[in-house]
Amino acid sequence: MQMTEQGVTKSPKNQEDKIVSPFEEIKGMNLVKATNILLSAANAAQRSGALSVRDAVLLASAGEFITEYVNTKTEE
Repeated sequence: MQMTEQGVTKSPKNQEDKIVSPFEEIKGMNLVKATNILLSAANAAQRSGALSVRDAVLLASAGEFITEYVNTKTEE
């Protein structure tokens, strides 16, 4: 199964798609998942033109910082 941005779980062709509550999705939240969600939201905002160049650079830098932090913590 694969989760889409709209919270719809994609199943094999012979099964129906299932809508998953965001409250169910967050039950397994951890630092990596939270980071990915924040980066996905930042990318969506940037694609829609909602961010200035400055905001985009700050978000990208913050994303890189958090990613490096997460990667160093998972290696320990």
